[in-house]
Amino acid sequence: MKKGYVGLLACASGILIGLGISRLDLTGYLEKTQEQEYHPVERKVPESVESKLKDPKQCWLCGSDERSMMDYFRKFDDLGVICTNHWYVMDMHIRNHDEDGNLTGPQGNGHMGYTGTGEGGCFFHTEQMSDYGISEVSVDYGEDSIFDVKKVQNHLCQECLDKLVESMEVFCEETQKPKPRDLVLVDFQTLELYAIQEHNAGYFIRDYYVEIESEEDGVEVKAFYCPKLNNGKKDGE
Repeated sequence: MKKGYVGLLACASGILIGLGISRLDLTGYLEKTQEQEYHPVERKVPESVESKLKDPKQCWLCGSDERSMMDYFRKFDDLGVICTNHWYVMDMHIRNHDEDGNLTGPQGNGHMGYTGTGEGGCFFHTEQMSDYGISEVSVDYGEDSIFDVKKVQNHLCQECLDKLVESMEVFCEETQKPKPRDLVLVDFQTLELYAIQEHNAGYFIRDYYVEIESEEDGVEVKAFYCPKLNNGKKDGE
């Protein structure tokens, strides 16, 4: 009888231990399931703000302020990358042109360059093969690479400021605030702005095709001059 009682206790203990282990396993499973739960995302842009620029003619995008360099770059039939927090404009130099914006013939070689935008800002590495209509700009994010509208609020007219903010679109969860990188692609001829964020893959911009490849600490922007063919031929063939 005593042996039977001991056996019954052992059996009961085994069942309880088994239930405990099962409960622990189930708890862990539920935790993992909750971690993997889908969180919907939505398109967001930073909040619009009012421009504090007193003279629209000094707008850093459409105006003639010497510090912005856009008055110079607007002469070129080309694309550029702008680091907005430090307002640094990088001409992609997809095609050969002189200082006045006139297209020129082959130069016989490519060009490589390295440029920083200041403390905490982005770092540019450029590879330009303008004889072939190809340009690549690699950007390493700096510590100060999250778009801050206050840094351009005093330097852009209301129209350009609204256009810049609208181009800073990102996808994030409903409860999160948008934190776009401070980079945009600009068409020097039309002054249209194009987002360079994690979800952007590329654009057709007039006679140019642009590929965008984002990484954790930077982004690569490749641009090609590829005008539309007419019956499979380029003009003049």
